[in-house]
Amino acid sequence: GPYFTETYKGAQNPKYMGNPSLEQLQAWQEAAQGKLIKLALAPEREGVAGFIKEATKQGVTIALGHSNATYEEAVAAVEAGASVWVHVYNGMRGFSHREPGMVGAAFDSPDTIGELIADGHHVLPAACSVLIKQKTPQNVALITDCMSAGGRPDGDYMLGELPVIVENGTARLKEGGNLAGSILQLKDGVKHVVDWGLVTVAQALQMASHVPAKSVGLENVCGSLKAGLAADFIVLDDSLELQATFIDGRKAWEK
Repeated sequence: GPYFTETYKGAQNPKYMGNPSLEQLQAWQEAAQGKLIKLALAPEREGVAGFIKEATKQGVTIALGHSNATYEEAVAAVEAGASVWVHVYNGMRGFSHREPGMVGAAFDSPDTIGELIADGHHVLPAACSVLIKQKTPQNVALITDCMSAGGRPDGDYMLGELPVIVENGTARLKEGGNLAGSILQLKDGVKHVVDWGLVTVAQALQMASHVPAKSVGLENVCGSLKAGLAADFIVLDDSLELQATFIDGRKAWEK
């Protein structure tokens, strides 16, 4: 964010939403010492095209999401340089035969990457299948959208300033019941898309590693097992259950 639309605010606080600002971008770049690599916005906001062109010129990946944009508005944002779709289906105008919407634009933009929350709650397996077939596994990035309750017991939590209840495998806002991120572990997203029969193990692993790295231009830093890249990886058994975790090439945990 924060340049989203209130219509699809999800678990975001609308008081922080507004139109893209190059002055704000510059302030963030200075605060981040030039290391800002990704921003998300809604294509229907004012001044989007110029903002995208300037941000991408500075090396910032622009993602599209939490938006009520039409198909035409979304495609125009892609033409301006946006290249990622923030968790496809969730928080965006859906597809219909007379208005393909954000989802239709994501389907119809082959050189862009669609993020997917494969927890079985945000997106049902059949819809995951449609997305993967439309964009191919090489252009779908498995993500978690995991909030601070991930790996913790059911109960009450906070997502920023908003109260959340975690139960039945989901995190939802106490007020309104919107999904508030997830409690998904990425290894489980990998296992889900394999168990659902959507992709091979090799494809699922790529979707959780190389594709996300590629989506923000970091494929020469991480996301693959290659000399010179970050040696952060996990070891799974044949059932895709976690066996070990390595950080900086050193075993940090073992089952």
